[in-house]
Amino acid sequence: MADVSQSASLSSIAAYLKLTYQYDQQTAVIEAKEVMLNLVRMRQKGFITGWYFDDQGHLELLPSDSIMDQITPTK
Repeated sequence: MADVSQSASLSSIAAYLKLTYQYDQQTAVIEAKEVMLNLVRMRQKGFITGWYFDDQGHLELLPSDSIMDQITPTK
């Protein structure tokens, strides 16, 4: 799934926040916009290449190759 650039949409993030934190719709959308803005910033800085919801419904980040090189221990 390394070629995913964005598969968790604003509406799916808002739905997740609404369910997880019992936010009303307006609050969930406001918070989801903030989350999305931060995800885009992380992608622009080269930290991640994308994000998605996994099979358990958790928002997962796809780290960039350069970040993986920095955090993966040398064998």
